Amino acid sequence: MRRAAGLVVWLTLTSVVCGQTVKPLAKLEAPGVLSFAVVCEGGESVVGVAGQHDVWVWSLPSGTRRTINGITGHIPQAGVACNRKALALGTTKGSVAIFDASGKERRRIDLQGEVAAMTFSSDGELLAAATINSPVQLWDVVSGKLLWTGTTDFGNSTGIRIAGDGNLIVTSDGDTHVRGYDRKGNLLYTAEAGLLEPFDLSISADGKTFAVAGAEGAIALHDSVTGKMLKKSGSSGNPIFLLAMAPVGTKAIGLELDDFRMDPAGIAYWNADGGELRNLAIDVKTVLGIGKGEKSLLLVRQEAPGRLSLESVE
Repeated sequence: MRRAAGLVVWLTLTSVVCGQTVKPLAKLEAPGVLSFAVVCEGGESVVGVAGQHDVWVWSLPSGTRRTINGITGHIPQAGVACNRKALALGTTKGSVAIFDASGKERRRIDLQGEVAAMTFSSDGELLAAATINSPVQLWDVVSGKLLWTGTTDFGNSTGIRIAGDGNLIVTSDGDTHVRGYDRKGNLLYTAEAGLLEPFDLSISADGKTFAVAGAEGAIALHDSVTGKMLKKSGSSGNPIFLLAMAPVGTKAIGLELDDFRMDPAGIAYWNADGGELRNLAIDVKTVLGIGKGEKSLLLVRQEAPGRLSLESVE
């Protein structure tokens, strides 16, 4: 018994040393049961969606909540993009409504297809998006004009991120490649992402690296300048559909789904600086969304109908 107790203590301490401590940050009140939540870039707000198109935004750390109205149609998880400057809500019909930080509508864009991925530039003036039938498109929010469209050998872009300075747009694409473009749409590189389709990616705060995950169930670290794969984790055994890279260092977390039932199967954790891919010791069925804040990776969990918790992964 003493040896068993000692082992439990040792494993607990090891978990902390490996950087897998989950700490509560805030409690949020919700109108009811949410379908999913999205942590906005920078961690200053959380967007929650219930039903088809009921949308609320929580300001952090105060927890103040406001309602976003005027959306019709079904908003999927891929149809939410937000940061400190802007919020975009896209539907399965391809309509995208763009709001400013106060919740005032700025622009409507028609993507001509079901939204598959979206992200903003840090200033909120550029929206990069893809449909289930198209590669990345870059839109000017002020004018509502399509600036350029990227390319794939086949399939669509599944994940998109824009570096902080706005001069690099990186995509993970269904043809098992990652691509980098400059602001004008010039293709900088096409690089291998692995043997199977990647589903999402996340770029580091300094823009020097990005992480990619997908059907292989592994997380890979790439160089942003060349697209070259630098390191790759082992497989979790489940595909990873959402990915968030820490604001500091090379840690990343991803949402695993069971590839038979598509139910949540785990939250993968990997530090490219050392260590194996692991699962966080939490009930994944309570997780509504993942993301990154100013200082750490974040989880949004639904403790009960009407009650959410925001937690940091350190």
